[in-house]
Amino acid sequence: MNVMAKSAPQAQGSVADLAIHTLGWKAFQDLCAQVCAETWGITVSVYREAQDGGQDAVFLTRKSGATTETTVQCKFSSKAEIRLRACDIDSELGTVRELVVSGRATIYYLITSQGVDAPVAAAIRDKLMEAGVVEPHVLGREWLTQQIRGSARLRALVPRVYGLGDLSTILDERCAQQTQALLGHLRPSLRVYVPTAAHRSAVRILSEQRIVLLLGAPATGKSMLAAILATTALDGEGHECLKCDGPLELAAHWNPYEKNRLYWIDDAFGPNQLRPDFVDGWISAMPKVKAAMELGNRFILTSRSHIWFGAKPKLGTRNLPALADNKAVVDLGTLSPEEREQIIYNHIKAGNQTIQWKKQIKRHLPELANNSRLLPEIARRLGNSSFTRALKAIPADLIKFVAEPAEFLVQTILELDDAHQAAMTLVFLRQGKLPAHELTGDATKLVAEKYDVTPRAIAEALPQLEQSFLSVRQEAGQQIWGFVHPTFTDAISSMLSRRPDLVELYVQGAKLETLLTDTVCEDATSIQDAVVIPASASGHLVRRLLEAPNILDLNRLLFGFLTVRASDRVIHAVLDADSTVLLREARSHWKIWDDQRIRFMARVHKLHRLPDEVRAEAEIELTRAAIENMDVSFLDVKDVLGLFQPASLLSLGIRLVGIVNDVISDRIAAIAEDADPDQDVPDQFDQVKTFIDQLRESFVDDESIQSTLHSLGQEIEEAVTEVSKKKSPDEEHGSWPDVSPAKIAATPRGRSTFSDVDE
Repeated sequence: MNVMAKSAPQAQGSVADLAIHTLGWKAFQDLCAQVCAETWGITVSVYREAQDGGQDAVFLTRKSGATTETTVQCKFSSKAEIRLRACDIDSELGTVRELVVSGRATIYYLITSQGVDAPVAAAIRDKLMEAGVVEPHVLGREWLTQQIRGSARLRALVPRVYGLGDLSTILDERCAQQTQALLGHLRPSLRVYVPTAAHRSAVRILSEQRIVLLLGAPATGKSMLAAILATTALDGEGHECLKCDGPLELAAHWNPYEKNRLYWIDDAFGPNQLRPDFVDGWISAMPKVKAAMELGNRFILTSRSHIWFGAKPKLGTRNLPALADNKAVVDLGTLSPEEREQIIYNHIKAGNQTIQWKKQIKRHLPELANNSRLLPEIARRLGNSSFTRALKAIPADLIKFVAEPAEFLVQTILELDDAHQAAMTLVFLRQGKLPAHELTGDATKLVAEKYDVTPRAIAEALPQLEQSFLSVRQEAGQQIWGFVHPTFTDAISSMLSRRPDLVELYVQGAKLETLLTDTVCEDATSIQDAVVIPASASGHLVRRLLEAPNILDLNRLLFGFLTVRASDRVIHAVLDADSTVLLREARSHWKIWDDQRIRFMARVHKLHRLPDEVRAEAEIELTRAAIENMDVSFLDVKDVLGLFQPASLLSLGIRLVGIVNDVISDRIAAIAEDADPDQDVPDQFDQVKTFIDQLRESFVDDESIQSTLHSLGQEIEEAVTEVSKKKSPDEEHGSWPDVSPAKIAATPRGRSTFSDVDE
């Protein structure tokens, strides 16, 4: 867990310029719109673009409660050394007079990215007044810098400012240090970051719901947005951000009763595949998460879409309502054409491609931006010459680069020399977290042998791949090598799958936990983003599985792999080699329908390999869960029901009806008597409510039982209402800055976004 701790704030010196000239004309226009909306508290809409080559944009605003419209003109220059001249306004004076006549320029603001000297500002104001403006204003980058330094909302909505220079020019020392630690290797990417509709939605949801789940496929920018949201949180005095690798680390280190904390959990349900132990961790943590949110703390979670959709049903009623009904879920996968234009413009403008290359592809960029598959990471690769050497036929290869990014990335990696491929494979084996001091271990030697290079060559290759392919960061006082982007993990996985010798390397060299959570046998049901282990490597896989120590948590992962990811051939081989695996114990899931040991027993039973005494024990365990714990979650799982003998299943049904008629009403009353009104009240009735709901689905054709169950459901609702009335007055919550988005009207199309991309 990375903790950005509190320290005494220290004021910085006088205002220092930000590198606003690097934003690009369109991003500068957006910045001005947000500054105007923030400073004056008004909605800003673009009126027209000027006709002098597109360097200017004019906004019209109407201040609240006033009838006089205000014109704001933005003048952008990409040259840092140029300062505004008095003659720069001359070409606009005709337009100004027209606006004055039409009553639209009584108040007139000129905002520029250039520096402004006082005598020049005075001369321009005189010219504007001669043109009929009653109240002229001239504002330069010094004024913009002051606004940015003074507004948390601006930094949340235009986060590129965090990448425009020394953080101490924006934040006090405390925030600067914490933000540096939080953003780490992501800071350079802020120079090209584009705030999207999803970004603004996430800012609003985090403010309103106190939790947000950023959802999307790889390359959609989840971690970047999470880092920006977390950075914004540090703007408040006394605020802390804690970054955790999953719920297990969160549970081990956090205090849910602290205030003014933001918890950032990246890959909350597993980095590449759904982690059952992560799901269990969230099930245990959810009551504390609710308590922490009630005290004003906030949570940012990220997840790949398919992993979240796998986790959601397993969380069941333990899930937070805001996540269950999608109120706090933001899908980053959908970008507007305008957003894609700005994203690809920023990356190519700031990338290392030659001017000649930029000129060659410039006219094809609008077509690329219209492709919904264009995502931020793909745009980054287009701006980096390391990834585009194979693009020969323009525009055909450009279009394919966006449509089939995984293939191009794999091809690019395969074109690297053996030492560089070996270095990336070594990072992959360590799940994207390779400690720099562990370059002489067994894994390095194994990789070096397969690629026929030396461990020293691998160590020398790592820094050569930095920024383009790899990044290095500090964690717990040591250097950690990782991939620039998670899609590199998928690309290496795909590359390994094509070479049996490398798959064997992976099976032999990867951590056992990684094999159990990130792989799938080729003859098993396909799993998205999993490394496919071919039948030819089954022998190596079985040997690794049999090495698994008999530990509760690891047994759970082992049973999960054998249930879902293993082929029938592998299961038979494991049982042939060591049938005692069936006797292992594992940590139980909160609902028995998803208990991996039980599910494994059900699969082995279908293969006719389960001894009857083991089946009978499983039947007893299921019956005990239903009768003693009111857990009947397995009743609609056909394979699990197959563990029952017919007579035993009939007997269970009769006993459940008896519980409904004779026990449940008293159980509801007992829970209500012991309930704590200051904790999550509905959660305290969850067990009995879930029991009733599941029986409704199982006895759907029995009207008498349905009527009884309906009445019991009403009893629960009434009990929840009565207990909730006893809740103590709310304690003081944490304090957070208001960073809800300002409203900015859509920009009419005029000048091409790409007009100066090659300059």
